[in-house]
Amino acid sequence: MSSTPPATIRPHGKVVACAKSEASRQHLELAIRRAGYDCVSVATLAEIRVLIMNDLIAAAVIDEPESVTEVEILDAEARRGERPTQFILLPSIGQRLSAPRSASCDVLDPPLTPERVGRALFSAVARAQLITENIQLRQKLEGRMFDGLVGVSDATRELRSAIHAAAEHDLPVLVCGESGAGKSEVARAIHLTRSGPGQPLLTIRCSLLTSSVVERELFGDEHSEGRLAAAAAGTLVFEEIDALTMTQQNQLAEIILNSAFPHAGGYVPLRARIIATTSANLRELCHQDRFSTQLLRVLDRHVVTIKALRNRMEDLPVLAEHFLQQCAVKEGQSVRQLSEGALQRLLTYSWPGNARELENVIARCCSLNTTPELTADEIEPWLDQNDESTELPGLTLREMERKLIEATFTRFGGNRELTAKALQIGIRTLSGKLREYGYPPRGGPGSNRAQERAA
Repeated sequence: MSSTPPATIRPHGKVVACAKSEASRQHLELAIRRAGYDCVSVATLAEIRVLIMNDLIAAAVIDEPESVTEVEILDAEARRGERPTQFILLPSIGQRLSAPRSASCDVLDPPLTPERVGRALFSAVARAQLITENIQLRQKLEGRMFDGLVGVSDATRELRSAIHAAAEHDLPVLVCGESGAGKSEVARAIHLTRSGPGQPLLTIRCSLLTSSVVERELFGDEHSEGRLAAAAAGTLVFEEIDALTMTQQNQLAEIILNSAFPHAGGYVPLRARIIATTSANLRELCHQDRFSTQLLRVLDRHVVTIKALRNRMEDLPVLAEHFLQQCAVKEGQSVRQLSEGALQRLLTYSWPGNARELENVIARCCSLNTTPELTADEIEPWLDQNDESTELPGLTLREMERKLIEATFTRFGGNRELTAKALQIGIRTLSGKLREYGYPPRGGPGSNRAQERAA
C-alpha cells in the first residue's frame, strides 16, 4: 500500500498581476501561471479596480506599490461591492511598507522566491473562494427573505442594506413608498431578518378597518387575545398607518414610548416589534393636523424608503422574469419568455402602480394565453391608456371583460364550470355573458357540450 499523502486540492481563481514596467509584469505573470492560476496583467490600480468590479478576481499581486493606503482604499471599495479579491503587496528591496489594516491585504517581503509567492497565492485564493461561497450562501438566504424584492439596481441594493440596518435593532420602523412599491414585502423582510420565520408576523390593515375594529384587533376582548400581545417576540405591522384616527395614533405613540399597553386594568410589557407603512407624506399631514406629531417623532427615528419602479427601471427585466416564473408555478405551465418587443413596451411605460401593477399585468397575460412567448400585443390592453408614454387607443372596460371571458372559456375547452371558477363568477352570470356575445345556449346546437355528445 502506498504511503504517499493525497495531493492538496488547489483552490481555483483568476489572479491579476500589477506592475509598472512591462518586463516586471511579464515576470510576475509567469510566476503566477507557474503556480497554477489564470492570470491577467495590468499597469495601474485603476485597471485593477475596473477588473474587480466587472469580473470575479480572487487575488491581485501588486509589485512595488507606492503606498499601502491606496491599496486599502481599493480593498474597501471591493468589500462594499461584495467582491472577494485579496491583495498581495510585493515591496522592492529596501522599500518599507506599513502593515495593512485590512485582513485582505498581505505584504510579502523579499526574498520573493517562487515557493513563497506560490504559498501566498494559495492562501489568498483560498480566502477569496471561502468569501465567495459565503456571499453566495447569504444571497440565497436573502433570496428567501427578500423574494418580493427582486432587482439589480443600486436602489434595490441600498434597500436591502437598509433592511439589514433596520434588523439590527428593535426600534419602530417606518416604511415609506408609493402604492404597489412593495412596502409589505419590506416589512416582511425586516421581520425575517430580525426575528426569523419562527416568530409571529401580524398585520393590521388600518385603511380597511373601522376604529372600533382596530381597537379590538389591538387589545382583544374577553374572548380573544389582541395582536399587541399575540405578536410578542415577533412583529406587528400597521399598514397605511395614516388611516388610524388621531386618538389611536396618539395612543400608539404612548404605547411605543412606554413599551407597555393597557390590558385587564393594568399594563402589559410591549414585546412586539412595531413596523408602520404609509404611502402618504406624514410631515404634510402633521402640518394639516391630520397626523399625530408625537407618533411621527416616534416613527421617524428609522425610515426605510422604497423608490418607485419608474426610478429603478434596471430592475424591470428581472422583476418581469420573476413574475413569469411565479405564474408558471401557479398555473402549472412552462415558464413564458418576454419577446424583445414586449420588454421594450414594458420599459417605455411609467408604471404608476409600481411592481404590483407589473405583477398584475403579467398575471393577466399568462392567464389568457399559454404560448411560449409573451408579446407586446398581449401586454398593451392591460396598460393604462392615459399613460403619457403611449398614444395607442385602449380597450373599453366592456371590451376587456369580453376578451378575458372568451380567452378563459377557450382555455378550458368550453367547460363553463371551470371557466366560472377561474373567473370567480357565478355560472349563471357566465352563461348570460356568453349569450350576450352570441354563443349558443348551453347544450344547444353548436355549443361545446353538444359537440362533445356528438363525438
